[in-house]
Amino acid sequence: MHACIRKFVSDAAGRAQAAPTRRSGLRTTTTELAGAGQMTDAADATSMATVARVPHSSLHLSKPTWWLESRFHFSFADYWDPARENFGVLRVLNDDLVKAGAGFGAHPHRDAEIFSYVVAGQLSHADSMGNKEALPRGCVQYMSAGTGVVHSEMNEGSETCRFLQLWITPDRRGHKPQYGSSVYDKADRHNRLLQILGGTGASPAWPKTAKPQSIHLHQDANVFVSESDPLTRFELSLGPKRQAYMVCIEGGCWGVSTHTDFATLNPRGISPRGKHTHTHTSSPREATSVRIT
Repeated sequence: MHACIRKFVSDAAGRAQAAPTRRSGLRTTTTELAGAGQMTDAADATSMATVARVPHSSLHLSKPTWWLESRFHFSFADYWDPARENFGVLRVLNDDLVKAGAGFGAHPHRDAEIFSYVVAGQLSHADSMGNKEALPRGCVQYMSAGTGVVHSEMNEGSETCRFLQLWITPDRRGHKPQYGSSVYDKADRHNRLLQILGGTGASPAWPKTAKPQSIHLHQDANVFVSESDPLTRFELSLGPKRQAYMVCIEGGCWGVSTHTDFATLNPRGISPRGKHTHTHTSSPREATSVRIT
């Protein structure tokens, strides 16, 4: 019996994409995209909820090396696809497998909110601020690169390390560099949404959430993770100009999305006219993106 481990990244959409100002209805579309950053344009008078599946086969596999295997959700390093540059403020999402005794040596970063979620093995971090620690499965390491920092990420353990690394564009340039980490047990994320990072905006008031996070991003974004038993259900609600990127890390996920289609505004207000419902499934390493515009 496999558990389903999911990561949810929710942030504000529309800062880089202009949203319609007139809203007389709500439409939905469901698409399967090779590029996670694509979406269907909405007419000026209609708001749109777009759900897109990002298949495992569409992820870019890095050039093979003896020690590293990476799958890129977005353009990174020598891989560039104009349709897959970002998803709102989510700029990078790499799924990395690093063999024992290897890793990423000292290298610089600046003006990026960078965090890693350890899926298997152990990830060792060291940086120019003097921080050094090793984190096991289920733990989070965060670094705000700000004006500049040098760090390394190594697998000093005896087994392959798998971790997801994400970069979020900060709300401005020039923050003071900082580092943080959080250590969690399976019970913290078992059958509930564990918020591992929070941002400058309000945190979603979703059912079955735990919010012990002490790490705060310099951006209006929130990150949740869950390790769930079969048939565990979460109900997530996104407001206007919000979006979410959901990754199935292990096991399998099945989702149902329902959106209400509203009639044109009239003197008596806005009346519901019906609902659109569609289902989507995810296998390991696949993602589903949702935009409300």
